[in-house]
Amino acid sequence: MKKTIRNIMMLAVVVIGSLMFSPGNASADKAGCDAFLYISNNSLFEINVTIDGFPSGNLLVGKSKTYTVSLANDAGKRIKVKVDYQDPDYIDPKSINYVTKQKLECGGSDSVFVAFSK
Repeated sequence: MKKTIRNIMMLAVVVIGSLMFSPGNASADKAGCDAFLYISNNSLFEINVTIDGFPSGNLLVGKSKTYTVSLANDAGKRIKVKVDYQDPDYIDPKSINYVTKQKLECGGSDSVFVAFSK
């Protein structure tokens, strides 16, 4: 009985040790990556930014910000940017849609410059 318990304990230590020190799944590290999107507000109004359907905050007049965009896999993707601004002559906000010039890939970047006036 004592030998059986000792053998089970030794087996458990070996299994736990092999799981702790085994290399992780290498494909899991490449499952997602980040790209960067630089947005500059050169317009006369404060804007609200939506990147790929996710609200990303607002950007004041004359300010710029770099946003991090998570890509699902290694394939490049065009990023859709929607900009809403409150026009003083209208009750409802107006919006403009932008698409990046190139497909963003892992570690890549692109710029969107917003400039509109009355």
